[in-house]
Amino acid sequence: MAAGGAALGVIPVGARAERLLSLPGWQVRIAAPEPVAAPLAATLSAIAVAEPLPPFEVSVSEDGRQAAGTAEGRLLWSVALPRSGWLPLLVGQVGATATALLRRLLFIHAGAVAVEGRAWVIIGESGTGKTSTVALLTRHGAAYLTDEITLLDPAAGTALPFPLPMAVKPWTAEAVGPLPEGSEVANEGSVRFYLPADRGAGPTSVRAFVLLRPGGRPELKPLSRAEVLMALGQHHSSLRYPHRLEDAFAGFSRLLRGARCYSLTAPSPAAAAELLTAAARAS
Repeated sequence: MAAGGAALGVIPVGARAERLLSLPGWQVRIAAPEPVAAPLAATLSAIAVAEPLPPFEVSVSEDGRQAAGTAEGRLLWSVALPRSGWLPLLVGQVGATATALLRRLLFIHAGAVAVEGRAWVIIGESGTGKTSTVALLTRHGAAYLTDEITLLDPAAGTALPFPLPMAVKPWTAEAVGPLPEGSEVANEGSVRFYLPADRGAGPTSVRAFVLLRPGGRPELKPLSRAEVLMALGQHHSSLRYPHRLEDAFAGFSRLLRGARCYSLTAPSPAAAAELLTAAARAS
């Protein structure tokens, strides 16, 4: 039994292997050369989806140069795999597939932690220190929900765990220092996939949405809900899918009505984590 309750079945076929991940809410089959199948399965094995999704298959060619994703007999994507960075690419494709298949839950490309039993959703562009901030918050006692894809239930006002391992790059490791207690489940090139031990176990009431902005004087200041809703539209979220635009707008609006909204400016992830920890424990 893999981490997070995923059952793995392994059927070697020559130099290839098939692995079946029976994840909560989602069945993912991987057909790939063993050196690809093993780390990809390990990296995906902790995720859970609170909304049932159709079975999905990732297939990688024998030479490891091409990958495709299919669901219900339909090709969803096909990508060329680079010599270096193929594992983060594949993990990203699978995560994006999950978000595209959602029908009820919403998602936002964001990190999330639970402090004092309430979720803080941390939104930032790539390179703003989002993963580093999440890692530091987790090291200082927050429960890890995700550092990449935050799933949200607008009807309940909750964030749901989607615990893909943190993708720890060299600069992330330098900014964070000691990682929170946990385990490295895979690595490829200079990226380590690290899963914190303290993870949220279920839906968590959303306390706040935070827009992370690097640089400048450390400051956590309130934002209007309209400003945050506009920012959500500029990030990868359910608002990006035309067939979900109406219900996503209504759902995010409902979530924001029950949450606090902030802009966080900080010169470093450590400063950001310190401000967030203080705010979360004071609220």
